[in-house]
Amino acid sequence: GKIFGICFHALPQSLVPEYGYIPSFLVDTCEYLEEHVHTEGLFRKSGSLVRLRALKSKLDQGENCLSAALPCDVAGLLKQFFRELPEPILPPYLQEGLFKAQQLGNKKKTATMLLLCLMADRTIEALRYFFNFLRTVSLRSVENRMDSSNLAVIFAPNLLHSSENEKMSASTEKK
Repeated sequence: GKIFGICFHALPQSLVPEYGYIPSFLVDTCEYLEEHVHTEGLFRKSGSLVRLRALKSKLDQGENCLSAALPCDVAGLLKQFFRELPEPILPPYLQEGLFKAQQLGNKKKTATMLLLCLMADRTIEALRYFFNFLRTVSLRSVENRMDSSNLAVIFAPNLLHSSENEKMSASTEKK
């Protein structure tokens, strides 16, 4: 089945203990990348567009081809997956609130939790899974050079993209 460019909730799911149902593509790519977590510049080095296109079409045809792929290609595919969701995984109507919540000092956590109550459970489960994976990557930053701020710079545009495909404004990027 098609993986790219379709609604997040319509994707094939896998049950991950302690998380719930997570899109299988996300589980497969994160598990593969965890095995290659020591790769330097893991998400910064872009993979080959030709190889990415080939991987994407094999995956869309249901082929299990990740194990033979290169880490930078799989990392590129993961970024593209989030970017090509018809709606960003962090809903646009919550983005401004989430930005503001981060400025609240000791009330930051409570405000963020309240905003998350407005999101679908499946989305929260997938984000918990994905952010835990990013934490695993950042814990190996001595080898892979991908600390949390590098990962934030790389993933923010993919997680917060607007469906109109416009470039992020400078102020949004800064946040």
